[in-house]
Amino acid sequence: MNQHKRFVPLLVLLCLAFSGLGQHLFAYDSLDEVVSLALSNNLDVAAAAIKLKNSAASLASEPAWRSSSVSLSANTGGSFGAVPTGPASSAGANGTSYGASLSVPLADWFSLGATGTIKSDGTIASTISATLSPLSGQPSKAAIDNLSSLQSYRSTLRAAVLQFRSTVRSLVVSKAEVAYKKAALDAAQAKYDQSQVLMSRGEASQTDVLDAMANLTQARLDYETASANYESIHQSLAMSLGIPTGDLPDFEQLLKAEGDVPALESAALLEKSTYLAISDTYVKAKLDAESSKIDAQTAQPKPDITIKGDFSPSSNTWSAQAMVKLPLDLVFREKAALAQETAVLKQKQADRTGETVALEYEQKVRELNRLYESWKKTATSYNSAQLVYDQMEILASLGQKSRLDLSSAQAELLRSAWQLASAEKSYRDALEALSQRYVFTDEK
Repeated sequence: MNQHKRFVPLLVLLCLAFSGLGQHLFAYDSLDEVVSLALSNNLDVAAAAIKLKNSAASLASEPAWRSSSVSLSANTGGSFGAVPTGPASSAGANGTSYGASLSVPLADWFSLGATGTIKSDGTIASTISATLSPLSGQPSKAAIDNLSSLQSYRSTLRAAVLQFRSTVRSLVVSKAEVAYKKAALDAAQAKYDQSQVLMSRGEASQTDVLDAMANLTQARLDYETASANYESIHQSLAMSLGIPTGDLPDFEQLLKAEGDVPALESAALLEKSTYLAISDTYVKAKLDAESSKIDAQTAQPKPDITIKGDFSPSSNTWSAQAMVKLPLDLVFREKAALAQETAVLKQKQADRTGETVALEYEQKVRELNRLYESWKKTATSYNSAQLVYDQMEILASLGQKSRLDLSSAQAELLRSAWQLASAEKSYRDALEALSQRYVFTDEK
């Protein structure tokens, strides 16, 4: 008997799964799973990820040895007509030769090379060379480009997560608004019907009926507008997830599964330093300043010194060469001075941006406190509206209040519920914007 009882729930689940209903009911266990699906369909996140991969590939190829190369060659030649004789004929000897060369730059300022040639008569010629250019190395921006791409990816990812979660809460708020507008429409309809009855008894004027009709028309328009807004948000979420609207999960239940509204005192907020570290504006300003410093270093004029040595094992010979180039920029330093001024200016701009973002953080913390207090007051108002409705329901059951009074009280209660949902959304949106949970790092 016990085995039979355990088998029944399993059978029910299988029936739901095969009927297609089970897939919708149990497709998502949490809102985070739905967010993950939305991220996988987000084109902005995908584009930022590709950009990050490209910059990472460029950074990986930054070491000088990655530009090493091997060249293979084949040469052949001949002559037309009679072959000249004498010492001069050796310069144009016929035949085929095969060659190979290897170039290995160990650093921007030092490289090794080797060449070898096999001629048709079997002789081999080889050369080993080393080139030293102590002042030719230039700082690279590949690391800065990679950090900029990484920041863009993290910022895009974080914005996508926060935006989707905010849209989900907007759907719940819109649903509460539709419920309120529907109750207000029903109350307006009841009041209009009552005005017509009273006018037939001579207890109401034509003006009262026209006023009731105008209120009914406005209530119907408000309800249709709220319903259209709800459907728009519904379709937007379906598009973000890449699924039909009929397959959307119960977002209200997923939000409830995340728990009650957290108290501000227990929330883990970002430190100011962390907020600065993830601020797209501040990080980009810092990287821009670092890039300008590299430009200033690159713009500094310097002589070009090259020292090259060759050694040929096949002929037991060697040679050395030194060369110095003196550019005119050593005398005319306008570009270097301008680049230095730009670097100083960019650094000042980065510092100013940091101060602005720090003030922005403090303002958001103050706004979060205000929204939390606003939510608590709205919750109190909702509780009061609930008590009024409960009392009105009792009085209506005793015949001391009309159905119109009860409908008006219900509409007021639903209006308070809508306001409470809206206040909760505003508070949670602001809280998540300052939450440590949505700070993405390399490990996440």
